[in-house]
Amino acid sequence: MSWRVVAREDVYDAVRSKTTWLAVALFPIAFLGYVVAHDYVGEPNFPAFVAGLAGVVGVVLPAVAILLSYKSIADDRTSGRLTLTLSLPHSRRDLAIGTVVGRAVVVLVPALLALAVAGVVGAVRFGTDGVLWVPSFLLASALFGAAFVGFAVGLSMSTTADRWITLGGLGGYLLLVTFWGGLQSATLLVLHRFDFQVLRDIPDWALLFRLLEPGESYARLVRAGFDVDLAGLYVVEGAPLYVSAPAALVLLVAWALVPLVVGYRRFRASDL
Repeated sequence: MSWRVVAREDVYDAVRSKTTWLAVALFPIAFLGYVVAHDYVGEPNFPAFVAGLAGVVGVVLPAVAILLSYKSIADDRTSGRLTLTLSLPHSRRDLAIGTVVGRAVVVLVPALLALAVAGVVGAVRFGTDGVLWVPSFLLASALFGAAFVGFAVGLSMSTTADRWITLGGLGGYLLLVTFWGGLQSATLLVLHRFDFQVLRDIPDWALLFRLLEPGESYARLVRAGFDVDLAGLYVVEGAPLYVSAPAALVLLVAWALVPLVVGYRRFRASDL
């Protein structure tokens, strides 16, 4: 299939880039570094180690995914290379699918390898309680990373304006990784006339709003396998079904696909 050719070429191009190597080097540094750091910042058991490692993943993986994907198509459009690519038997859809698959491989393969090694070393150091759930942790991490790859590639297809792409990538990271929880709290306070009690008794609809953050959905999936201090808002008695682990799974898939669809529609209708 044509998109496979595009994906293969995208991987080859990314592997030849020094930026790619420098970015993916953050994975073993951060994940294996946390194995050592957990001795000082966490409880000496494997579930607590996984919870802490998930926190590191929640910061590092989105940054690398956006950095390596947010100009994946836009740069080729501005350089004219995209016109040559599409003169071959590749459609714009092939280009979109191949690019997102290629970038996902470039980002997720080294991330998952580093996580797997960190998991093995962590099991040796902190015990094997819950170690059978490690594959589910890796799968959740892969979906989390794919969500940001999809977001960034969709952004790259949506415009050729370098300034807007850069602002979109940086703003997307800050909003989806850093500020979403604060935005939810501020919204609740405004709607309830600054009654701070609402932050201790969060309405059900606000739980879904909070879970929309990719990091919260990721934490919910991790919590489904490990009894750890993550996503505690969604596992209390009487929590609605739409903040369950399957709902978090659906939301991460949506984060991977919806920006791609929106970006592709703009890309398909635009001039090269």
